[in-house]
Amino acid sequence: MFNHKWRLILPATASLGLATANAAPTPAITAADSPMGAAVARGAQLFDHARFGSTMTWVPDMAFHAKPMTCGACHTNGGKTIGTMPNGKQIPSLIGAAADFPRYNAKKHAVFTLQRQLVHCIRAGIGGKAPAYDSPAMIDLEVYLISLSKTAPIGRNVP
Repeated sequence: MFNHKWRLILPATASLGLATANAAPTPAITAADSPMGAAVARGAQLFDHARFGSTMTWVPDMAFHAKPMTCGACHTNGGKTIGTMPNGKQIPSLIGAAADFPRYNAKKHAVFTLQRQLVHCIRAGIGGKAPAYDSPAMIDLEVYLISLSKTAPIGRNVP
């Protein structure tokens, strides 16, 4: 069960689409930098704001209202710092995480690519419908996470 620090709320009427409240800052890369820079910026926006159809919200400690569930709800600061799930479990930073894929998932008895991991996290973590494999949104999310791993050695284990 969830600890007392966070509560999940499933409102009867929740808006679908992109969340706009209290988002973490996005990387200082603009579309003018390059097509890759534009993809990173779009991926960061999706990471912090997209609900992927989820109606789940959460109320963090010391907050007065619920916030929408997004990737950035648990993976704080764009995934660049240690985050916390609504049940209180800590989530490691995503810096370098993309360098650990593909990898074998013992629970699922399958090899997971980064896109497959994103699908799992969106479905199980925020209760949303993940973008299709190789869709522009999925590619932008993947490019954003890879941008956080540029200096990490391939195949390393994320702590």
